[in-house]
Amino acid sequence: MKDHEFLNTKSAFAGLLGITTDNEGKTFKLKIEKHHLNSHGYTHGGAIFTLADRAFAHSVNKNGQVAVAMEMNINYLSPVKEGDLLEASSEIIKEGRQTKVCIVKVKRGLETVAAVMATAFNIKKK
Repeated sequence: MKDHEFLNTKSAFAGLLGITTDNEGKTFKLKIEKHHLNSHGYTHGGAIFTLADRAFAHSVNKNGQVAVAMEMNINYLSPVKEGDLLEASSEIIKEGRQTKVCIVKVKRGLETVAAVMATAFNIKKK
């Protein structure tokens, strides 16, 4: 199974939210709709976090590696509203035998609206 197929078939929750991918998983997208909003009319932080987590999962589960999140820290930098299109991408900045550290950016166009520092634990090779 190709890496992008793994993520397209393994995350029913991301699909439920409407998260999609293109470029074989280099970016993940979420068009903000009414059901993504919190009681103040802005995008719920959990929807933004889930988008970031999806990009993170793709970057650490490649080449047959099975990895899970150990720690994720998100900073919400700008409010996001209904109709906005968000794109998330993840970059591994440090890779060890048992862990990987990534930076994930969630953008609305050129603006970064959320930034995540995340650590994954490598469970095993498939």
